[in-house]
Amino acid sequence: MSDNPSRILFGQLFEANREKVYRFAFKLTDDRQRAEEVTQQCFIKLWENIHKVHKDQDVFPLLFVFVKHIVIDETRKLYRERKSLSQLSSNQVSSDRGDEDTLMRKEFTEQVHKLIEQMPEQRRNIYLLSRDKGKSHKEIADQLSLSPTTVRNHLNLALQYIRREMMAHYDM
Repeated sequence: MSDNPSRILFGQLFEANREKVYRFAFKLTDDRQRAEEVTQQCFIKLWENIHKVHKDQDVFPLLFVFVKHIVIDETRKLYRERKSLSQLSSNQVSSDRGDEDTLMRKEFTEQVHKLIEQMPEQRRNIYLLSRDKGKSHKEIADQLSLSPTTVRNHLNLALQYIRREMMAHYDM
């Protein structure tokens, strides 16, 4: 199977462009781990579209676009998640001031803790290490013997679950 023309072409393109793609991703993200993940995603997209690439074609402009779109999409997704959680928190906490405000915060926090306890064990552990202990994806991955991508996926799933359940609980 190693003589597959698409596989050979992909291997050549990967070797010729990997460092340039990584450097560009790092320039956009200023995070080595995230740049590595973006680089991997970029080459996955290239593999998915390898049938459109010609042997002598300069693919770096295409890879450049892939990297840019991946970074923009991830940034937008992260921004939307943070904004939703922030709005959810502020909407539930900012009614009347004083004792009612404190009571609402307490109820909101308790509800979030209940949801965290209902998560699958690994997802809960990853969420708590990230949010309570402030550990990075890499630190969590090393501690739990997982890949950073798995950690990121679990965190995304945990945040989506909390947001969905909190919105249902508060009829939003």
